[in-house]
Amino acid sequence: MVKELKSEKRISLFTKYYIAIAATVIASLIILGTIFSFFLYDYWKEKNLSDLLSNSVALSAALTSGNKSDSLEELAKSSYVSSIIGVYKTTADSDTFIINNQGKMLNQSTASVPILPDEVFSLTQKLERSDAFANTIICEEYGGKCLVAINPVIKGGVKVGSVVSVKSAKAFFTYFDDILRLFAFSALASLVVSVAVTYYLVYRVYKPISQLKQATERIGAGDYSYRVEIDGEDEFAHLAAAFNKMADDLSALESSRRNFIANISHELKTPMTTIGGYIDAIMDGTISADKQNHYLQIVSNEVKRLSRLVVAMLNLSKIEAGERKLSKKEVNLSSMLFEVVLSFEQRIEQNNIEIIGLDSIGDINATVDSDMIYQVFYNLVDNAVKFTDNGGRIAMHLSEQNGKAVFRIINECSGITKEDLSKIFERFYKVDRSRHFDTQGFGLGLYIAKTIVGMHGGQITARSTEGKNCEFLFWIPTGTLR
Repeated sequence: MVKELKSEKRISLFTKYYIAIAATVIASLIILGTIFSFFLYDYWKEKNLSDLLSNSVALSAALTSGNKSDSLEELAKSSYVSSIIGVYKTTADSDTFIINNQGKMLNQSTASVPILPDEVFSLTQKLERSDAFANTIICEEYGGKCLVAINPVIKGGVKVGSVVSVKSAKAFFTYFDDILRLFAFSALASLVVSVAVTYYLVYRVYKPISQLKQATERIGAGDYSYRVEIDGEDEFAHLAAAFNKMADDLSALESSRRNFIANISHELKTPMTTIGGYIDAIMDGTISADKQNHYLQIVSNEVKRLSRLVVAMLNLSKIEAGERKLSKKEVNLSSMLFEVVLSFEQRIEQNNIEIIGLDSIGDINATVDSDMIYQVFYNLVDNAVKFTDNGGRIAMHLSEQNGKAVFRIINECSGITKEDLSKIFERFYKVDRSRHFDTQGFGLGLYIAKTIVGMHGGQITARSTEGKNCEFLFWIPTGTLR
């Protein structure tokens, strides 16, 4: 039940990636908007401070350009100055104040602030006649932060008053609302496009992963026929190709496993059935006493056959598991081959087989695992003797070529078909199971030979002419002891 609940709550990889990328896009837009807001405020502040300062400077110039005999109060209340203050109120949305050195209000653009705020007046007192001020300050009359520009009014080389321009920072939000609408529309359009593109890109990335997941589940369930579609030349295409190759290998391995079980079952069942049948027949008296030794000999041979099979399987298992390491030493391959052929002397004479080529073999030395290479020679000679026609010939050649020891053995026989030739090095494969003289074989000899030769860095091959002969060739580096 718990597993089912976990499965229901599980979020797919596609959803995770899509949400992650979409969230990243949204977060990026939010961050961009925040940074843009700060930059926009700084731009607005600097622009407005510059405008306020320009206005105060221009108004100061207008106050000093009139009749020099007129007082600052008369000049400040003139219709010309009042019109300028009105224009600034309309165009810059700011308040303009003209004061004397004592802080008396001489003219102003707004009646809502009848007295110049103390924070601003203190600044005018600190300014010298050549000074000008433009910055933000906190002013309660304007609801907090505001922009202030101050320029002194100079008459006769003496500071007689100041022109003050003030603008509330709240005006920024009116300006910002218009920009924000434009940014929000652009961001929304970008978000829609980004989400759509993200969906497409994530789907393109997720699709091969989904196929690999489905393929894994199918193969895990035993369906080795499923393959992933390969599209393009990117990393996923290479991954799909590698996965398909792995599926091919698994399919071949599964087929080999099934054949292995079938073959080993057959190889064990046949002698055990024979042993059980003969022993039961001896015990219940079906086989007479004078024939018991004969059938006991058959039972003994079958037991030895089973023993050989077990030993072969153990050796093969050790080799494949890497437990059987090479123990190299320099040996004379020619002497080893002669020794192997002599071990088959009785069977060679019984079948009237002629051995040719041994007399032309010189001394060939190589650094190898002697027991393993002996096994290769033995398996190949055994295979040749087993399948050579009665009265036929076996030709053997051993030579050294370019740092390689090359052995070739050719026996006269009915040959091997092309179909069989591609499989003869597989475990438990027999070329012709119907031949009575091959009942003692297990189909492991050539597989073991190939494995051993491969461990020595060599190669073994086979070819055949049907109805004429069969040839096996292997080579290994003569090498040096490492």
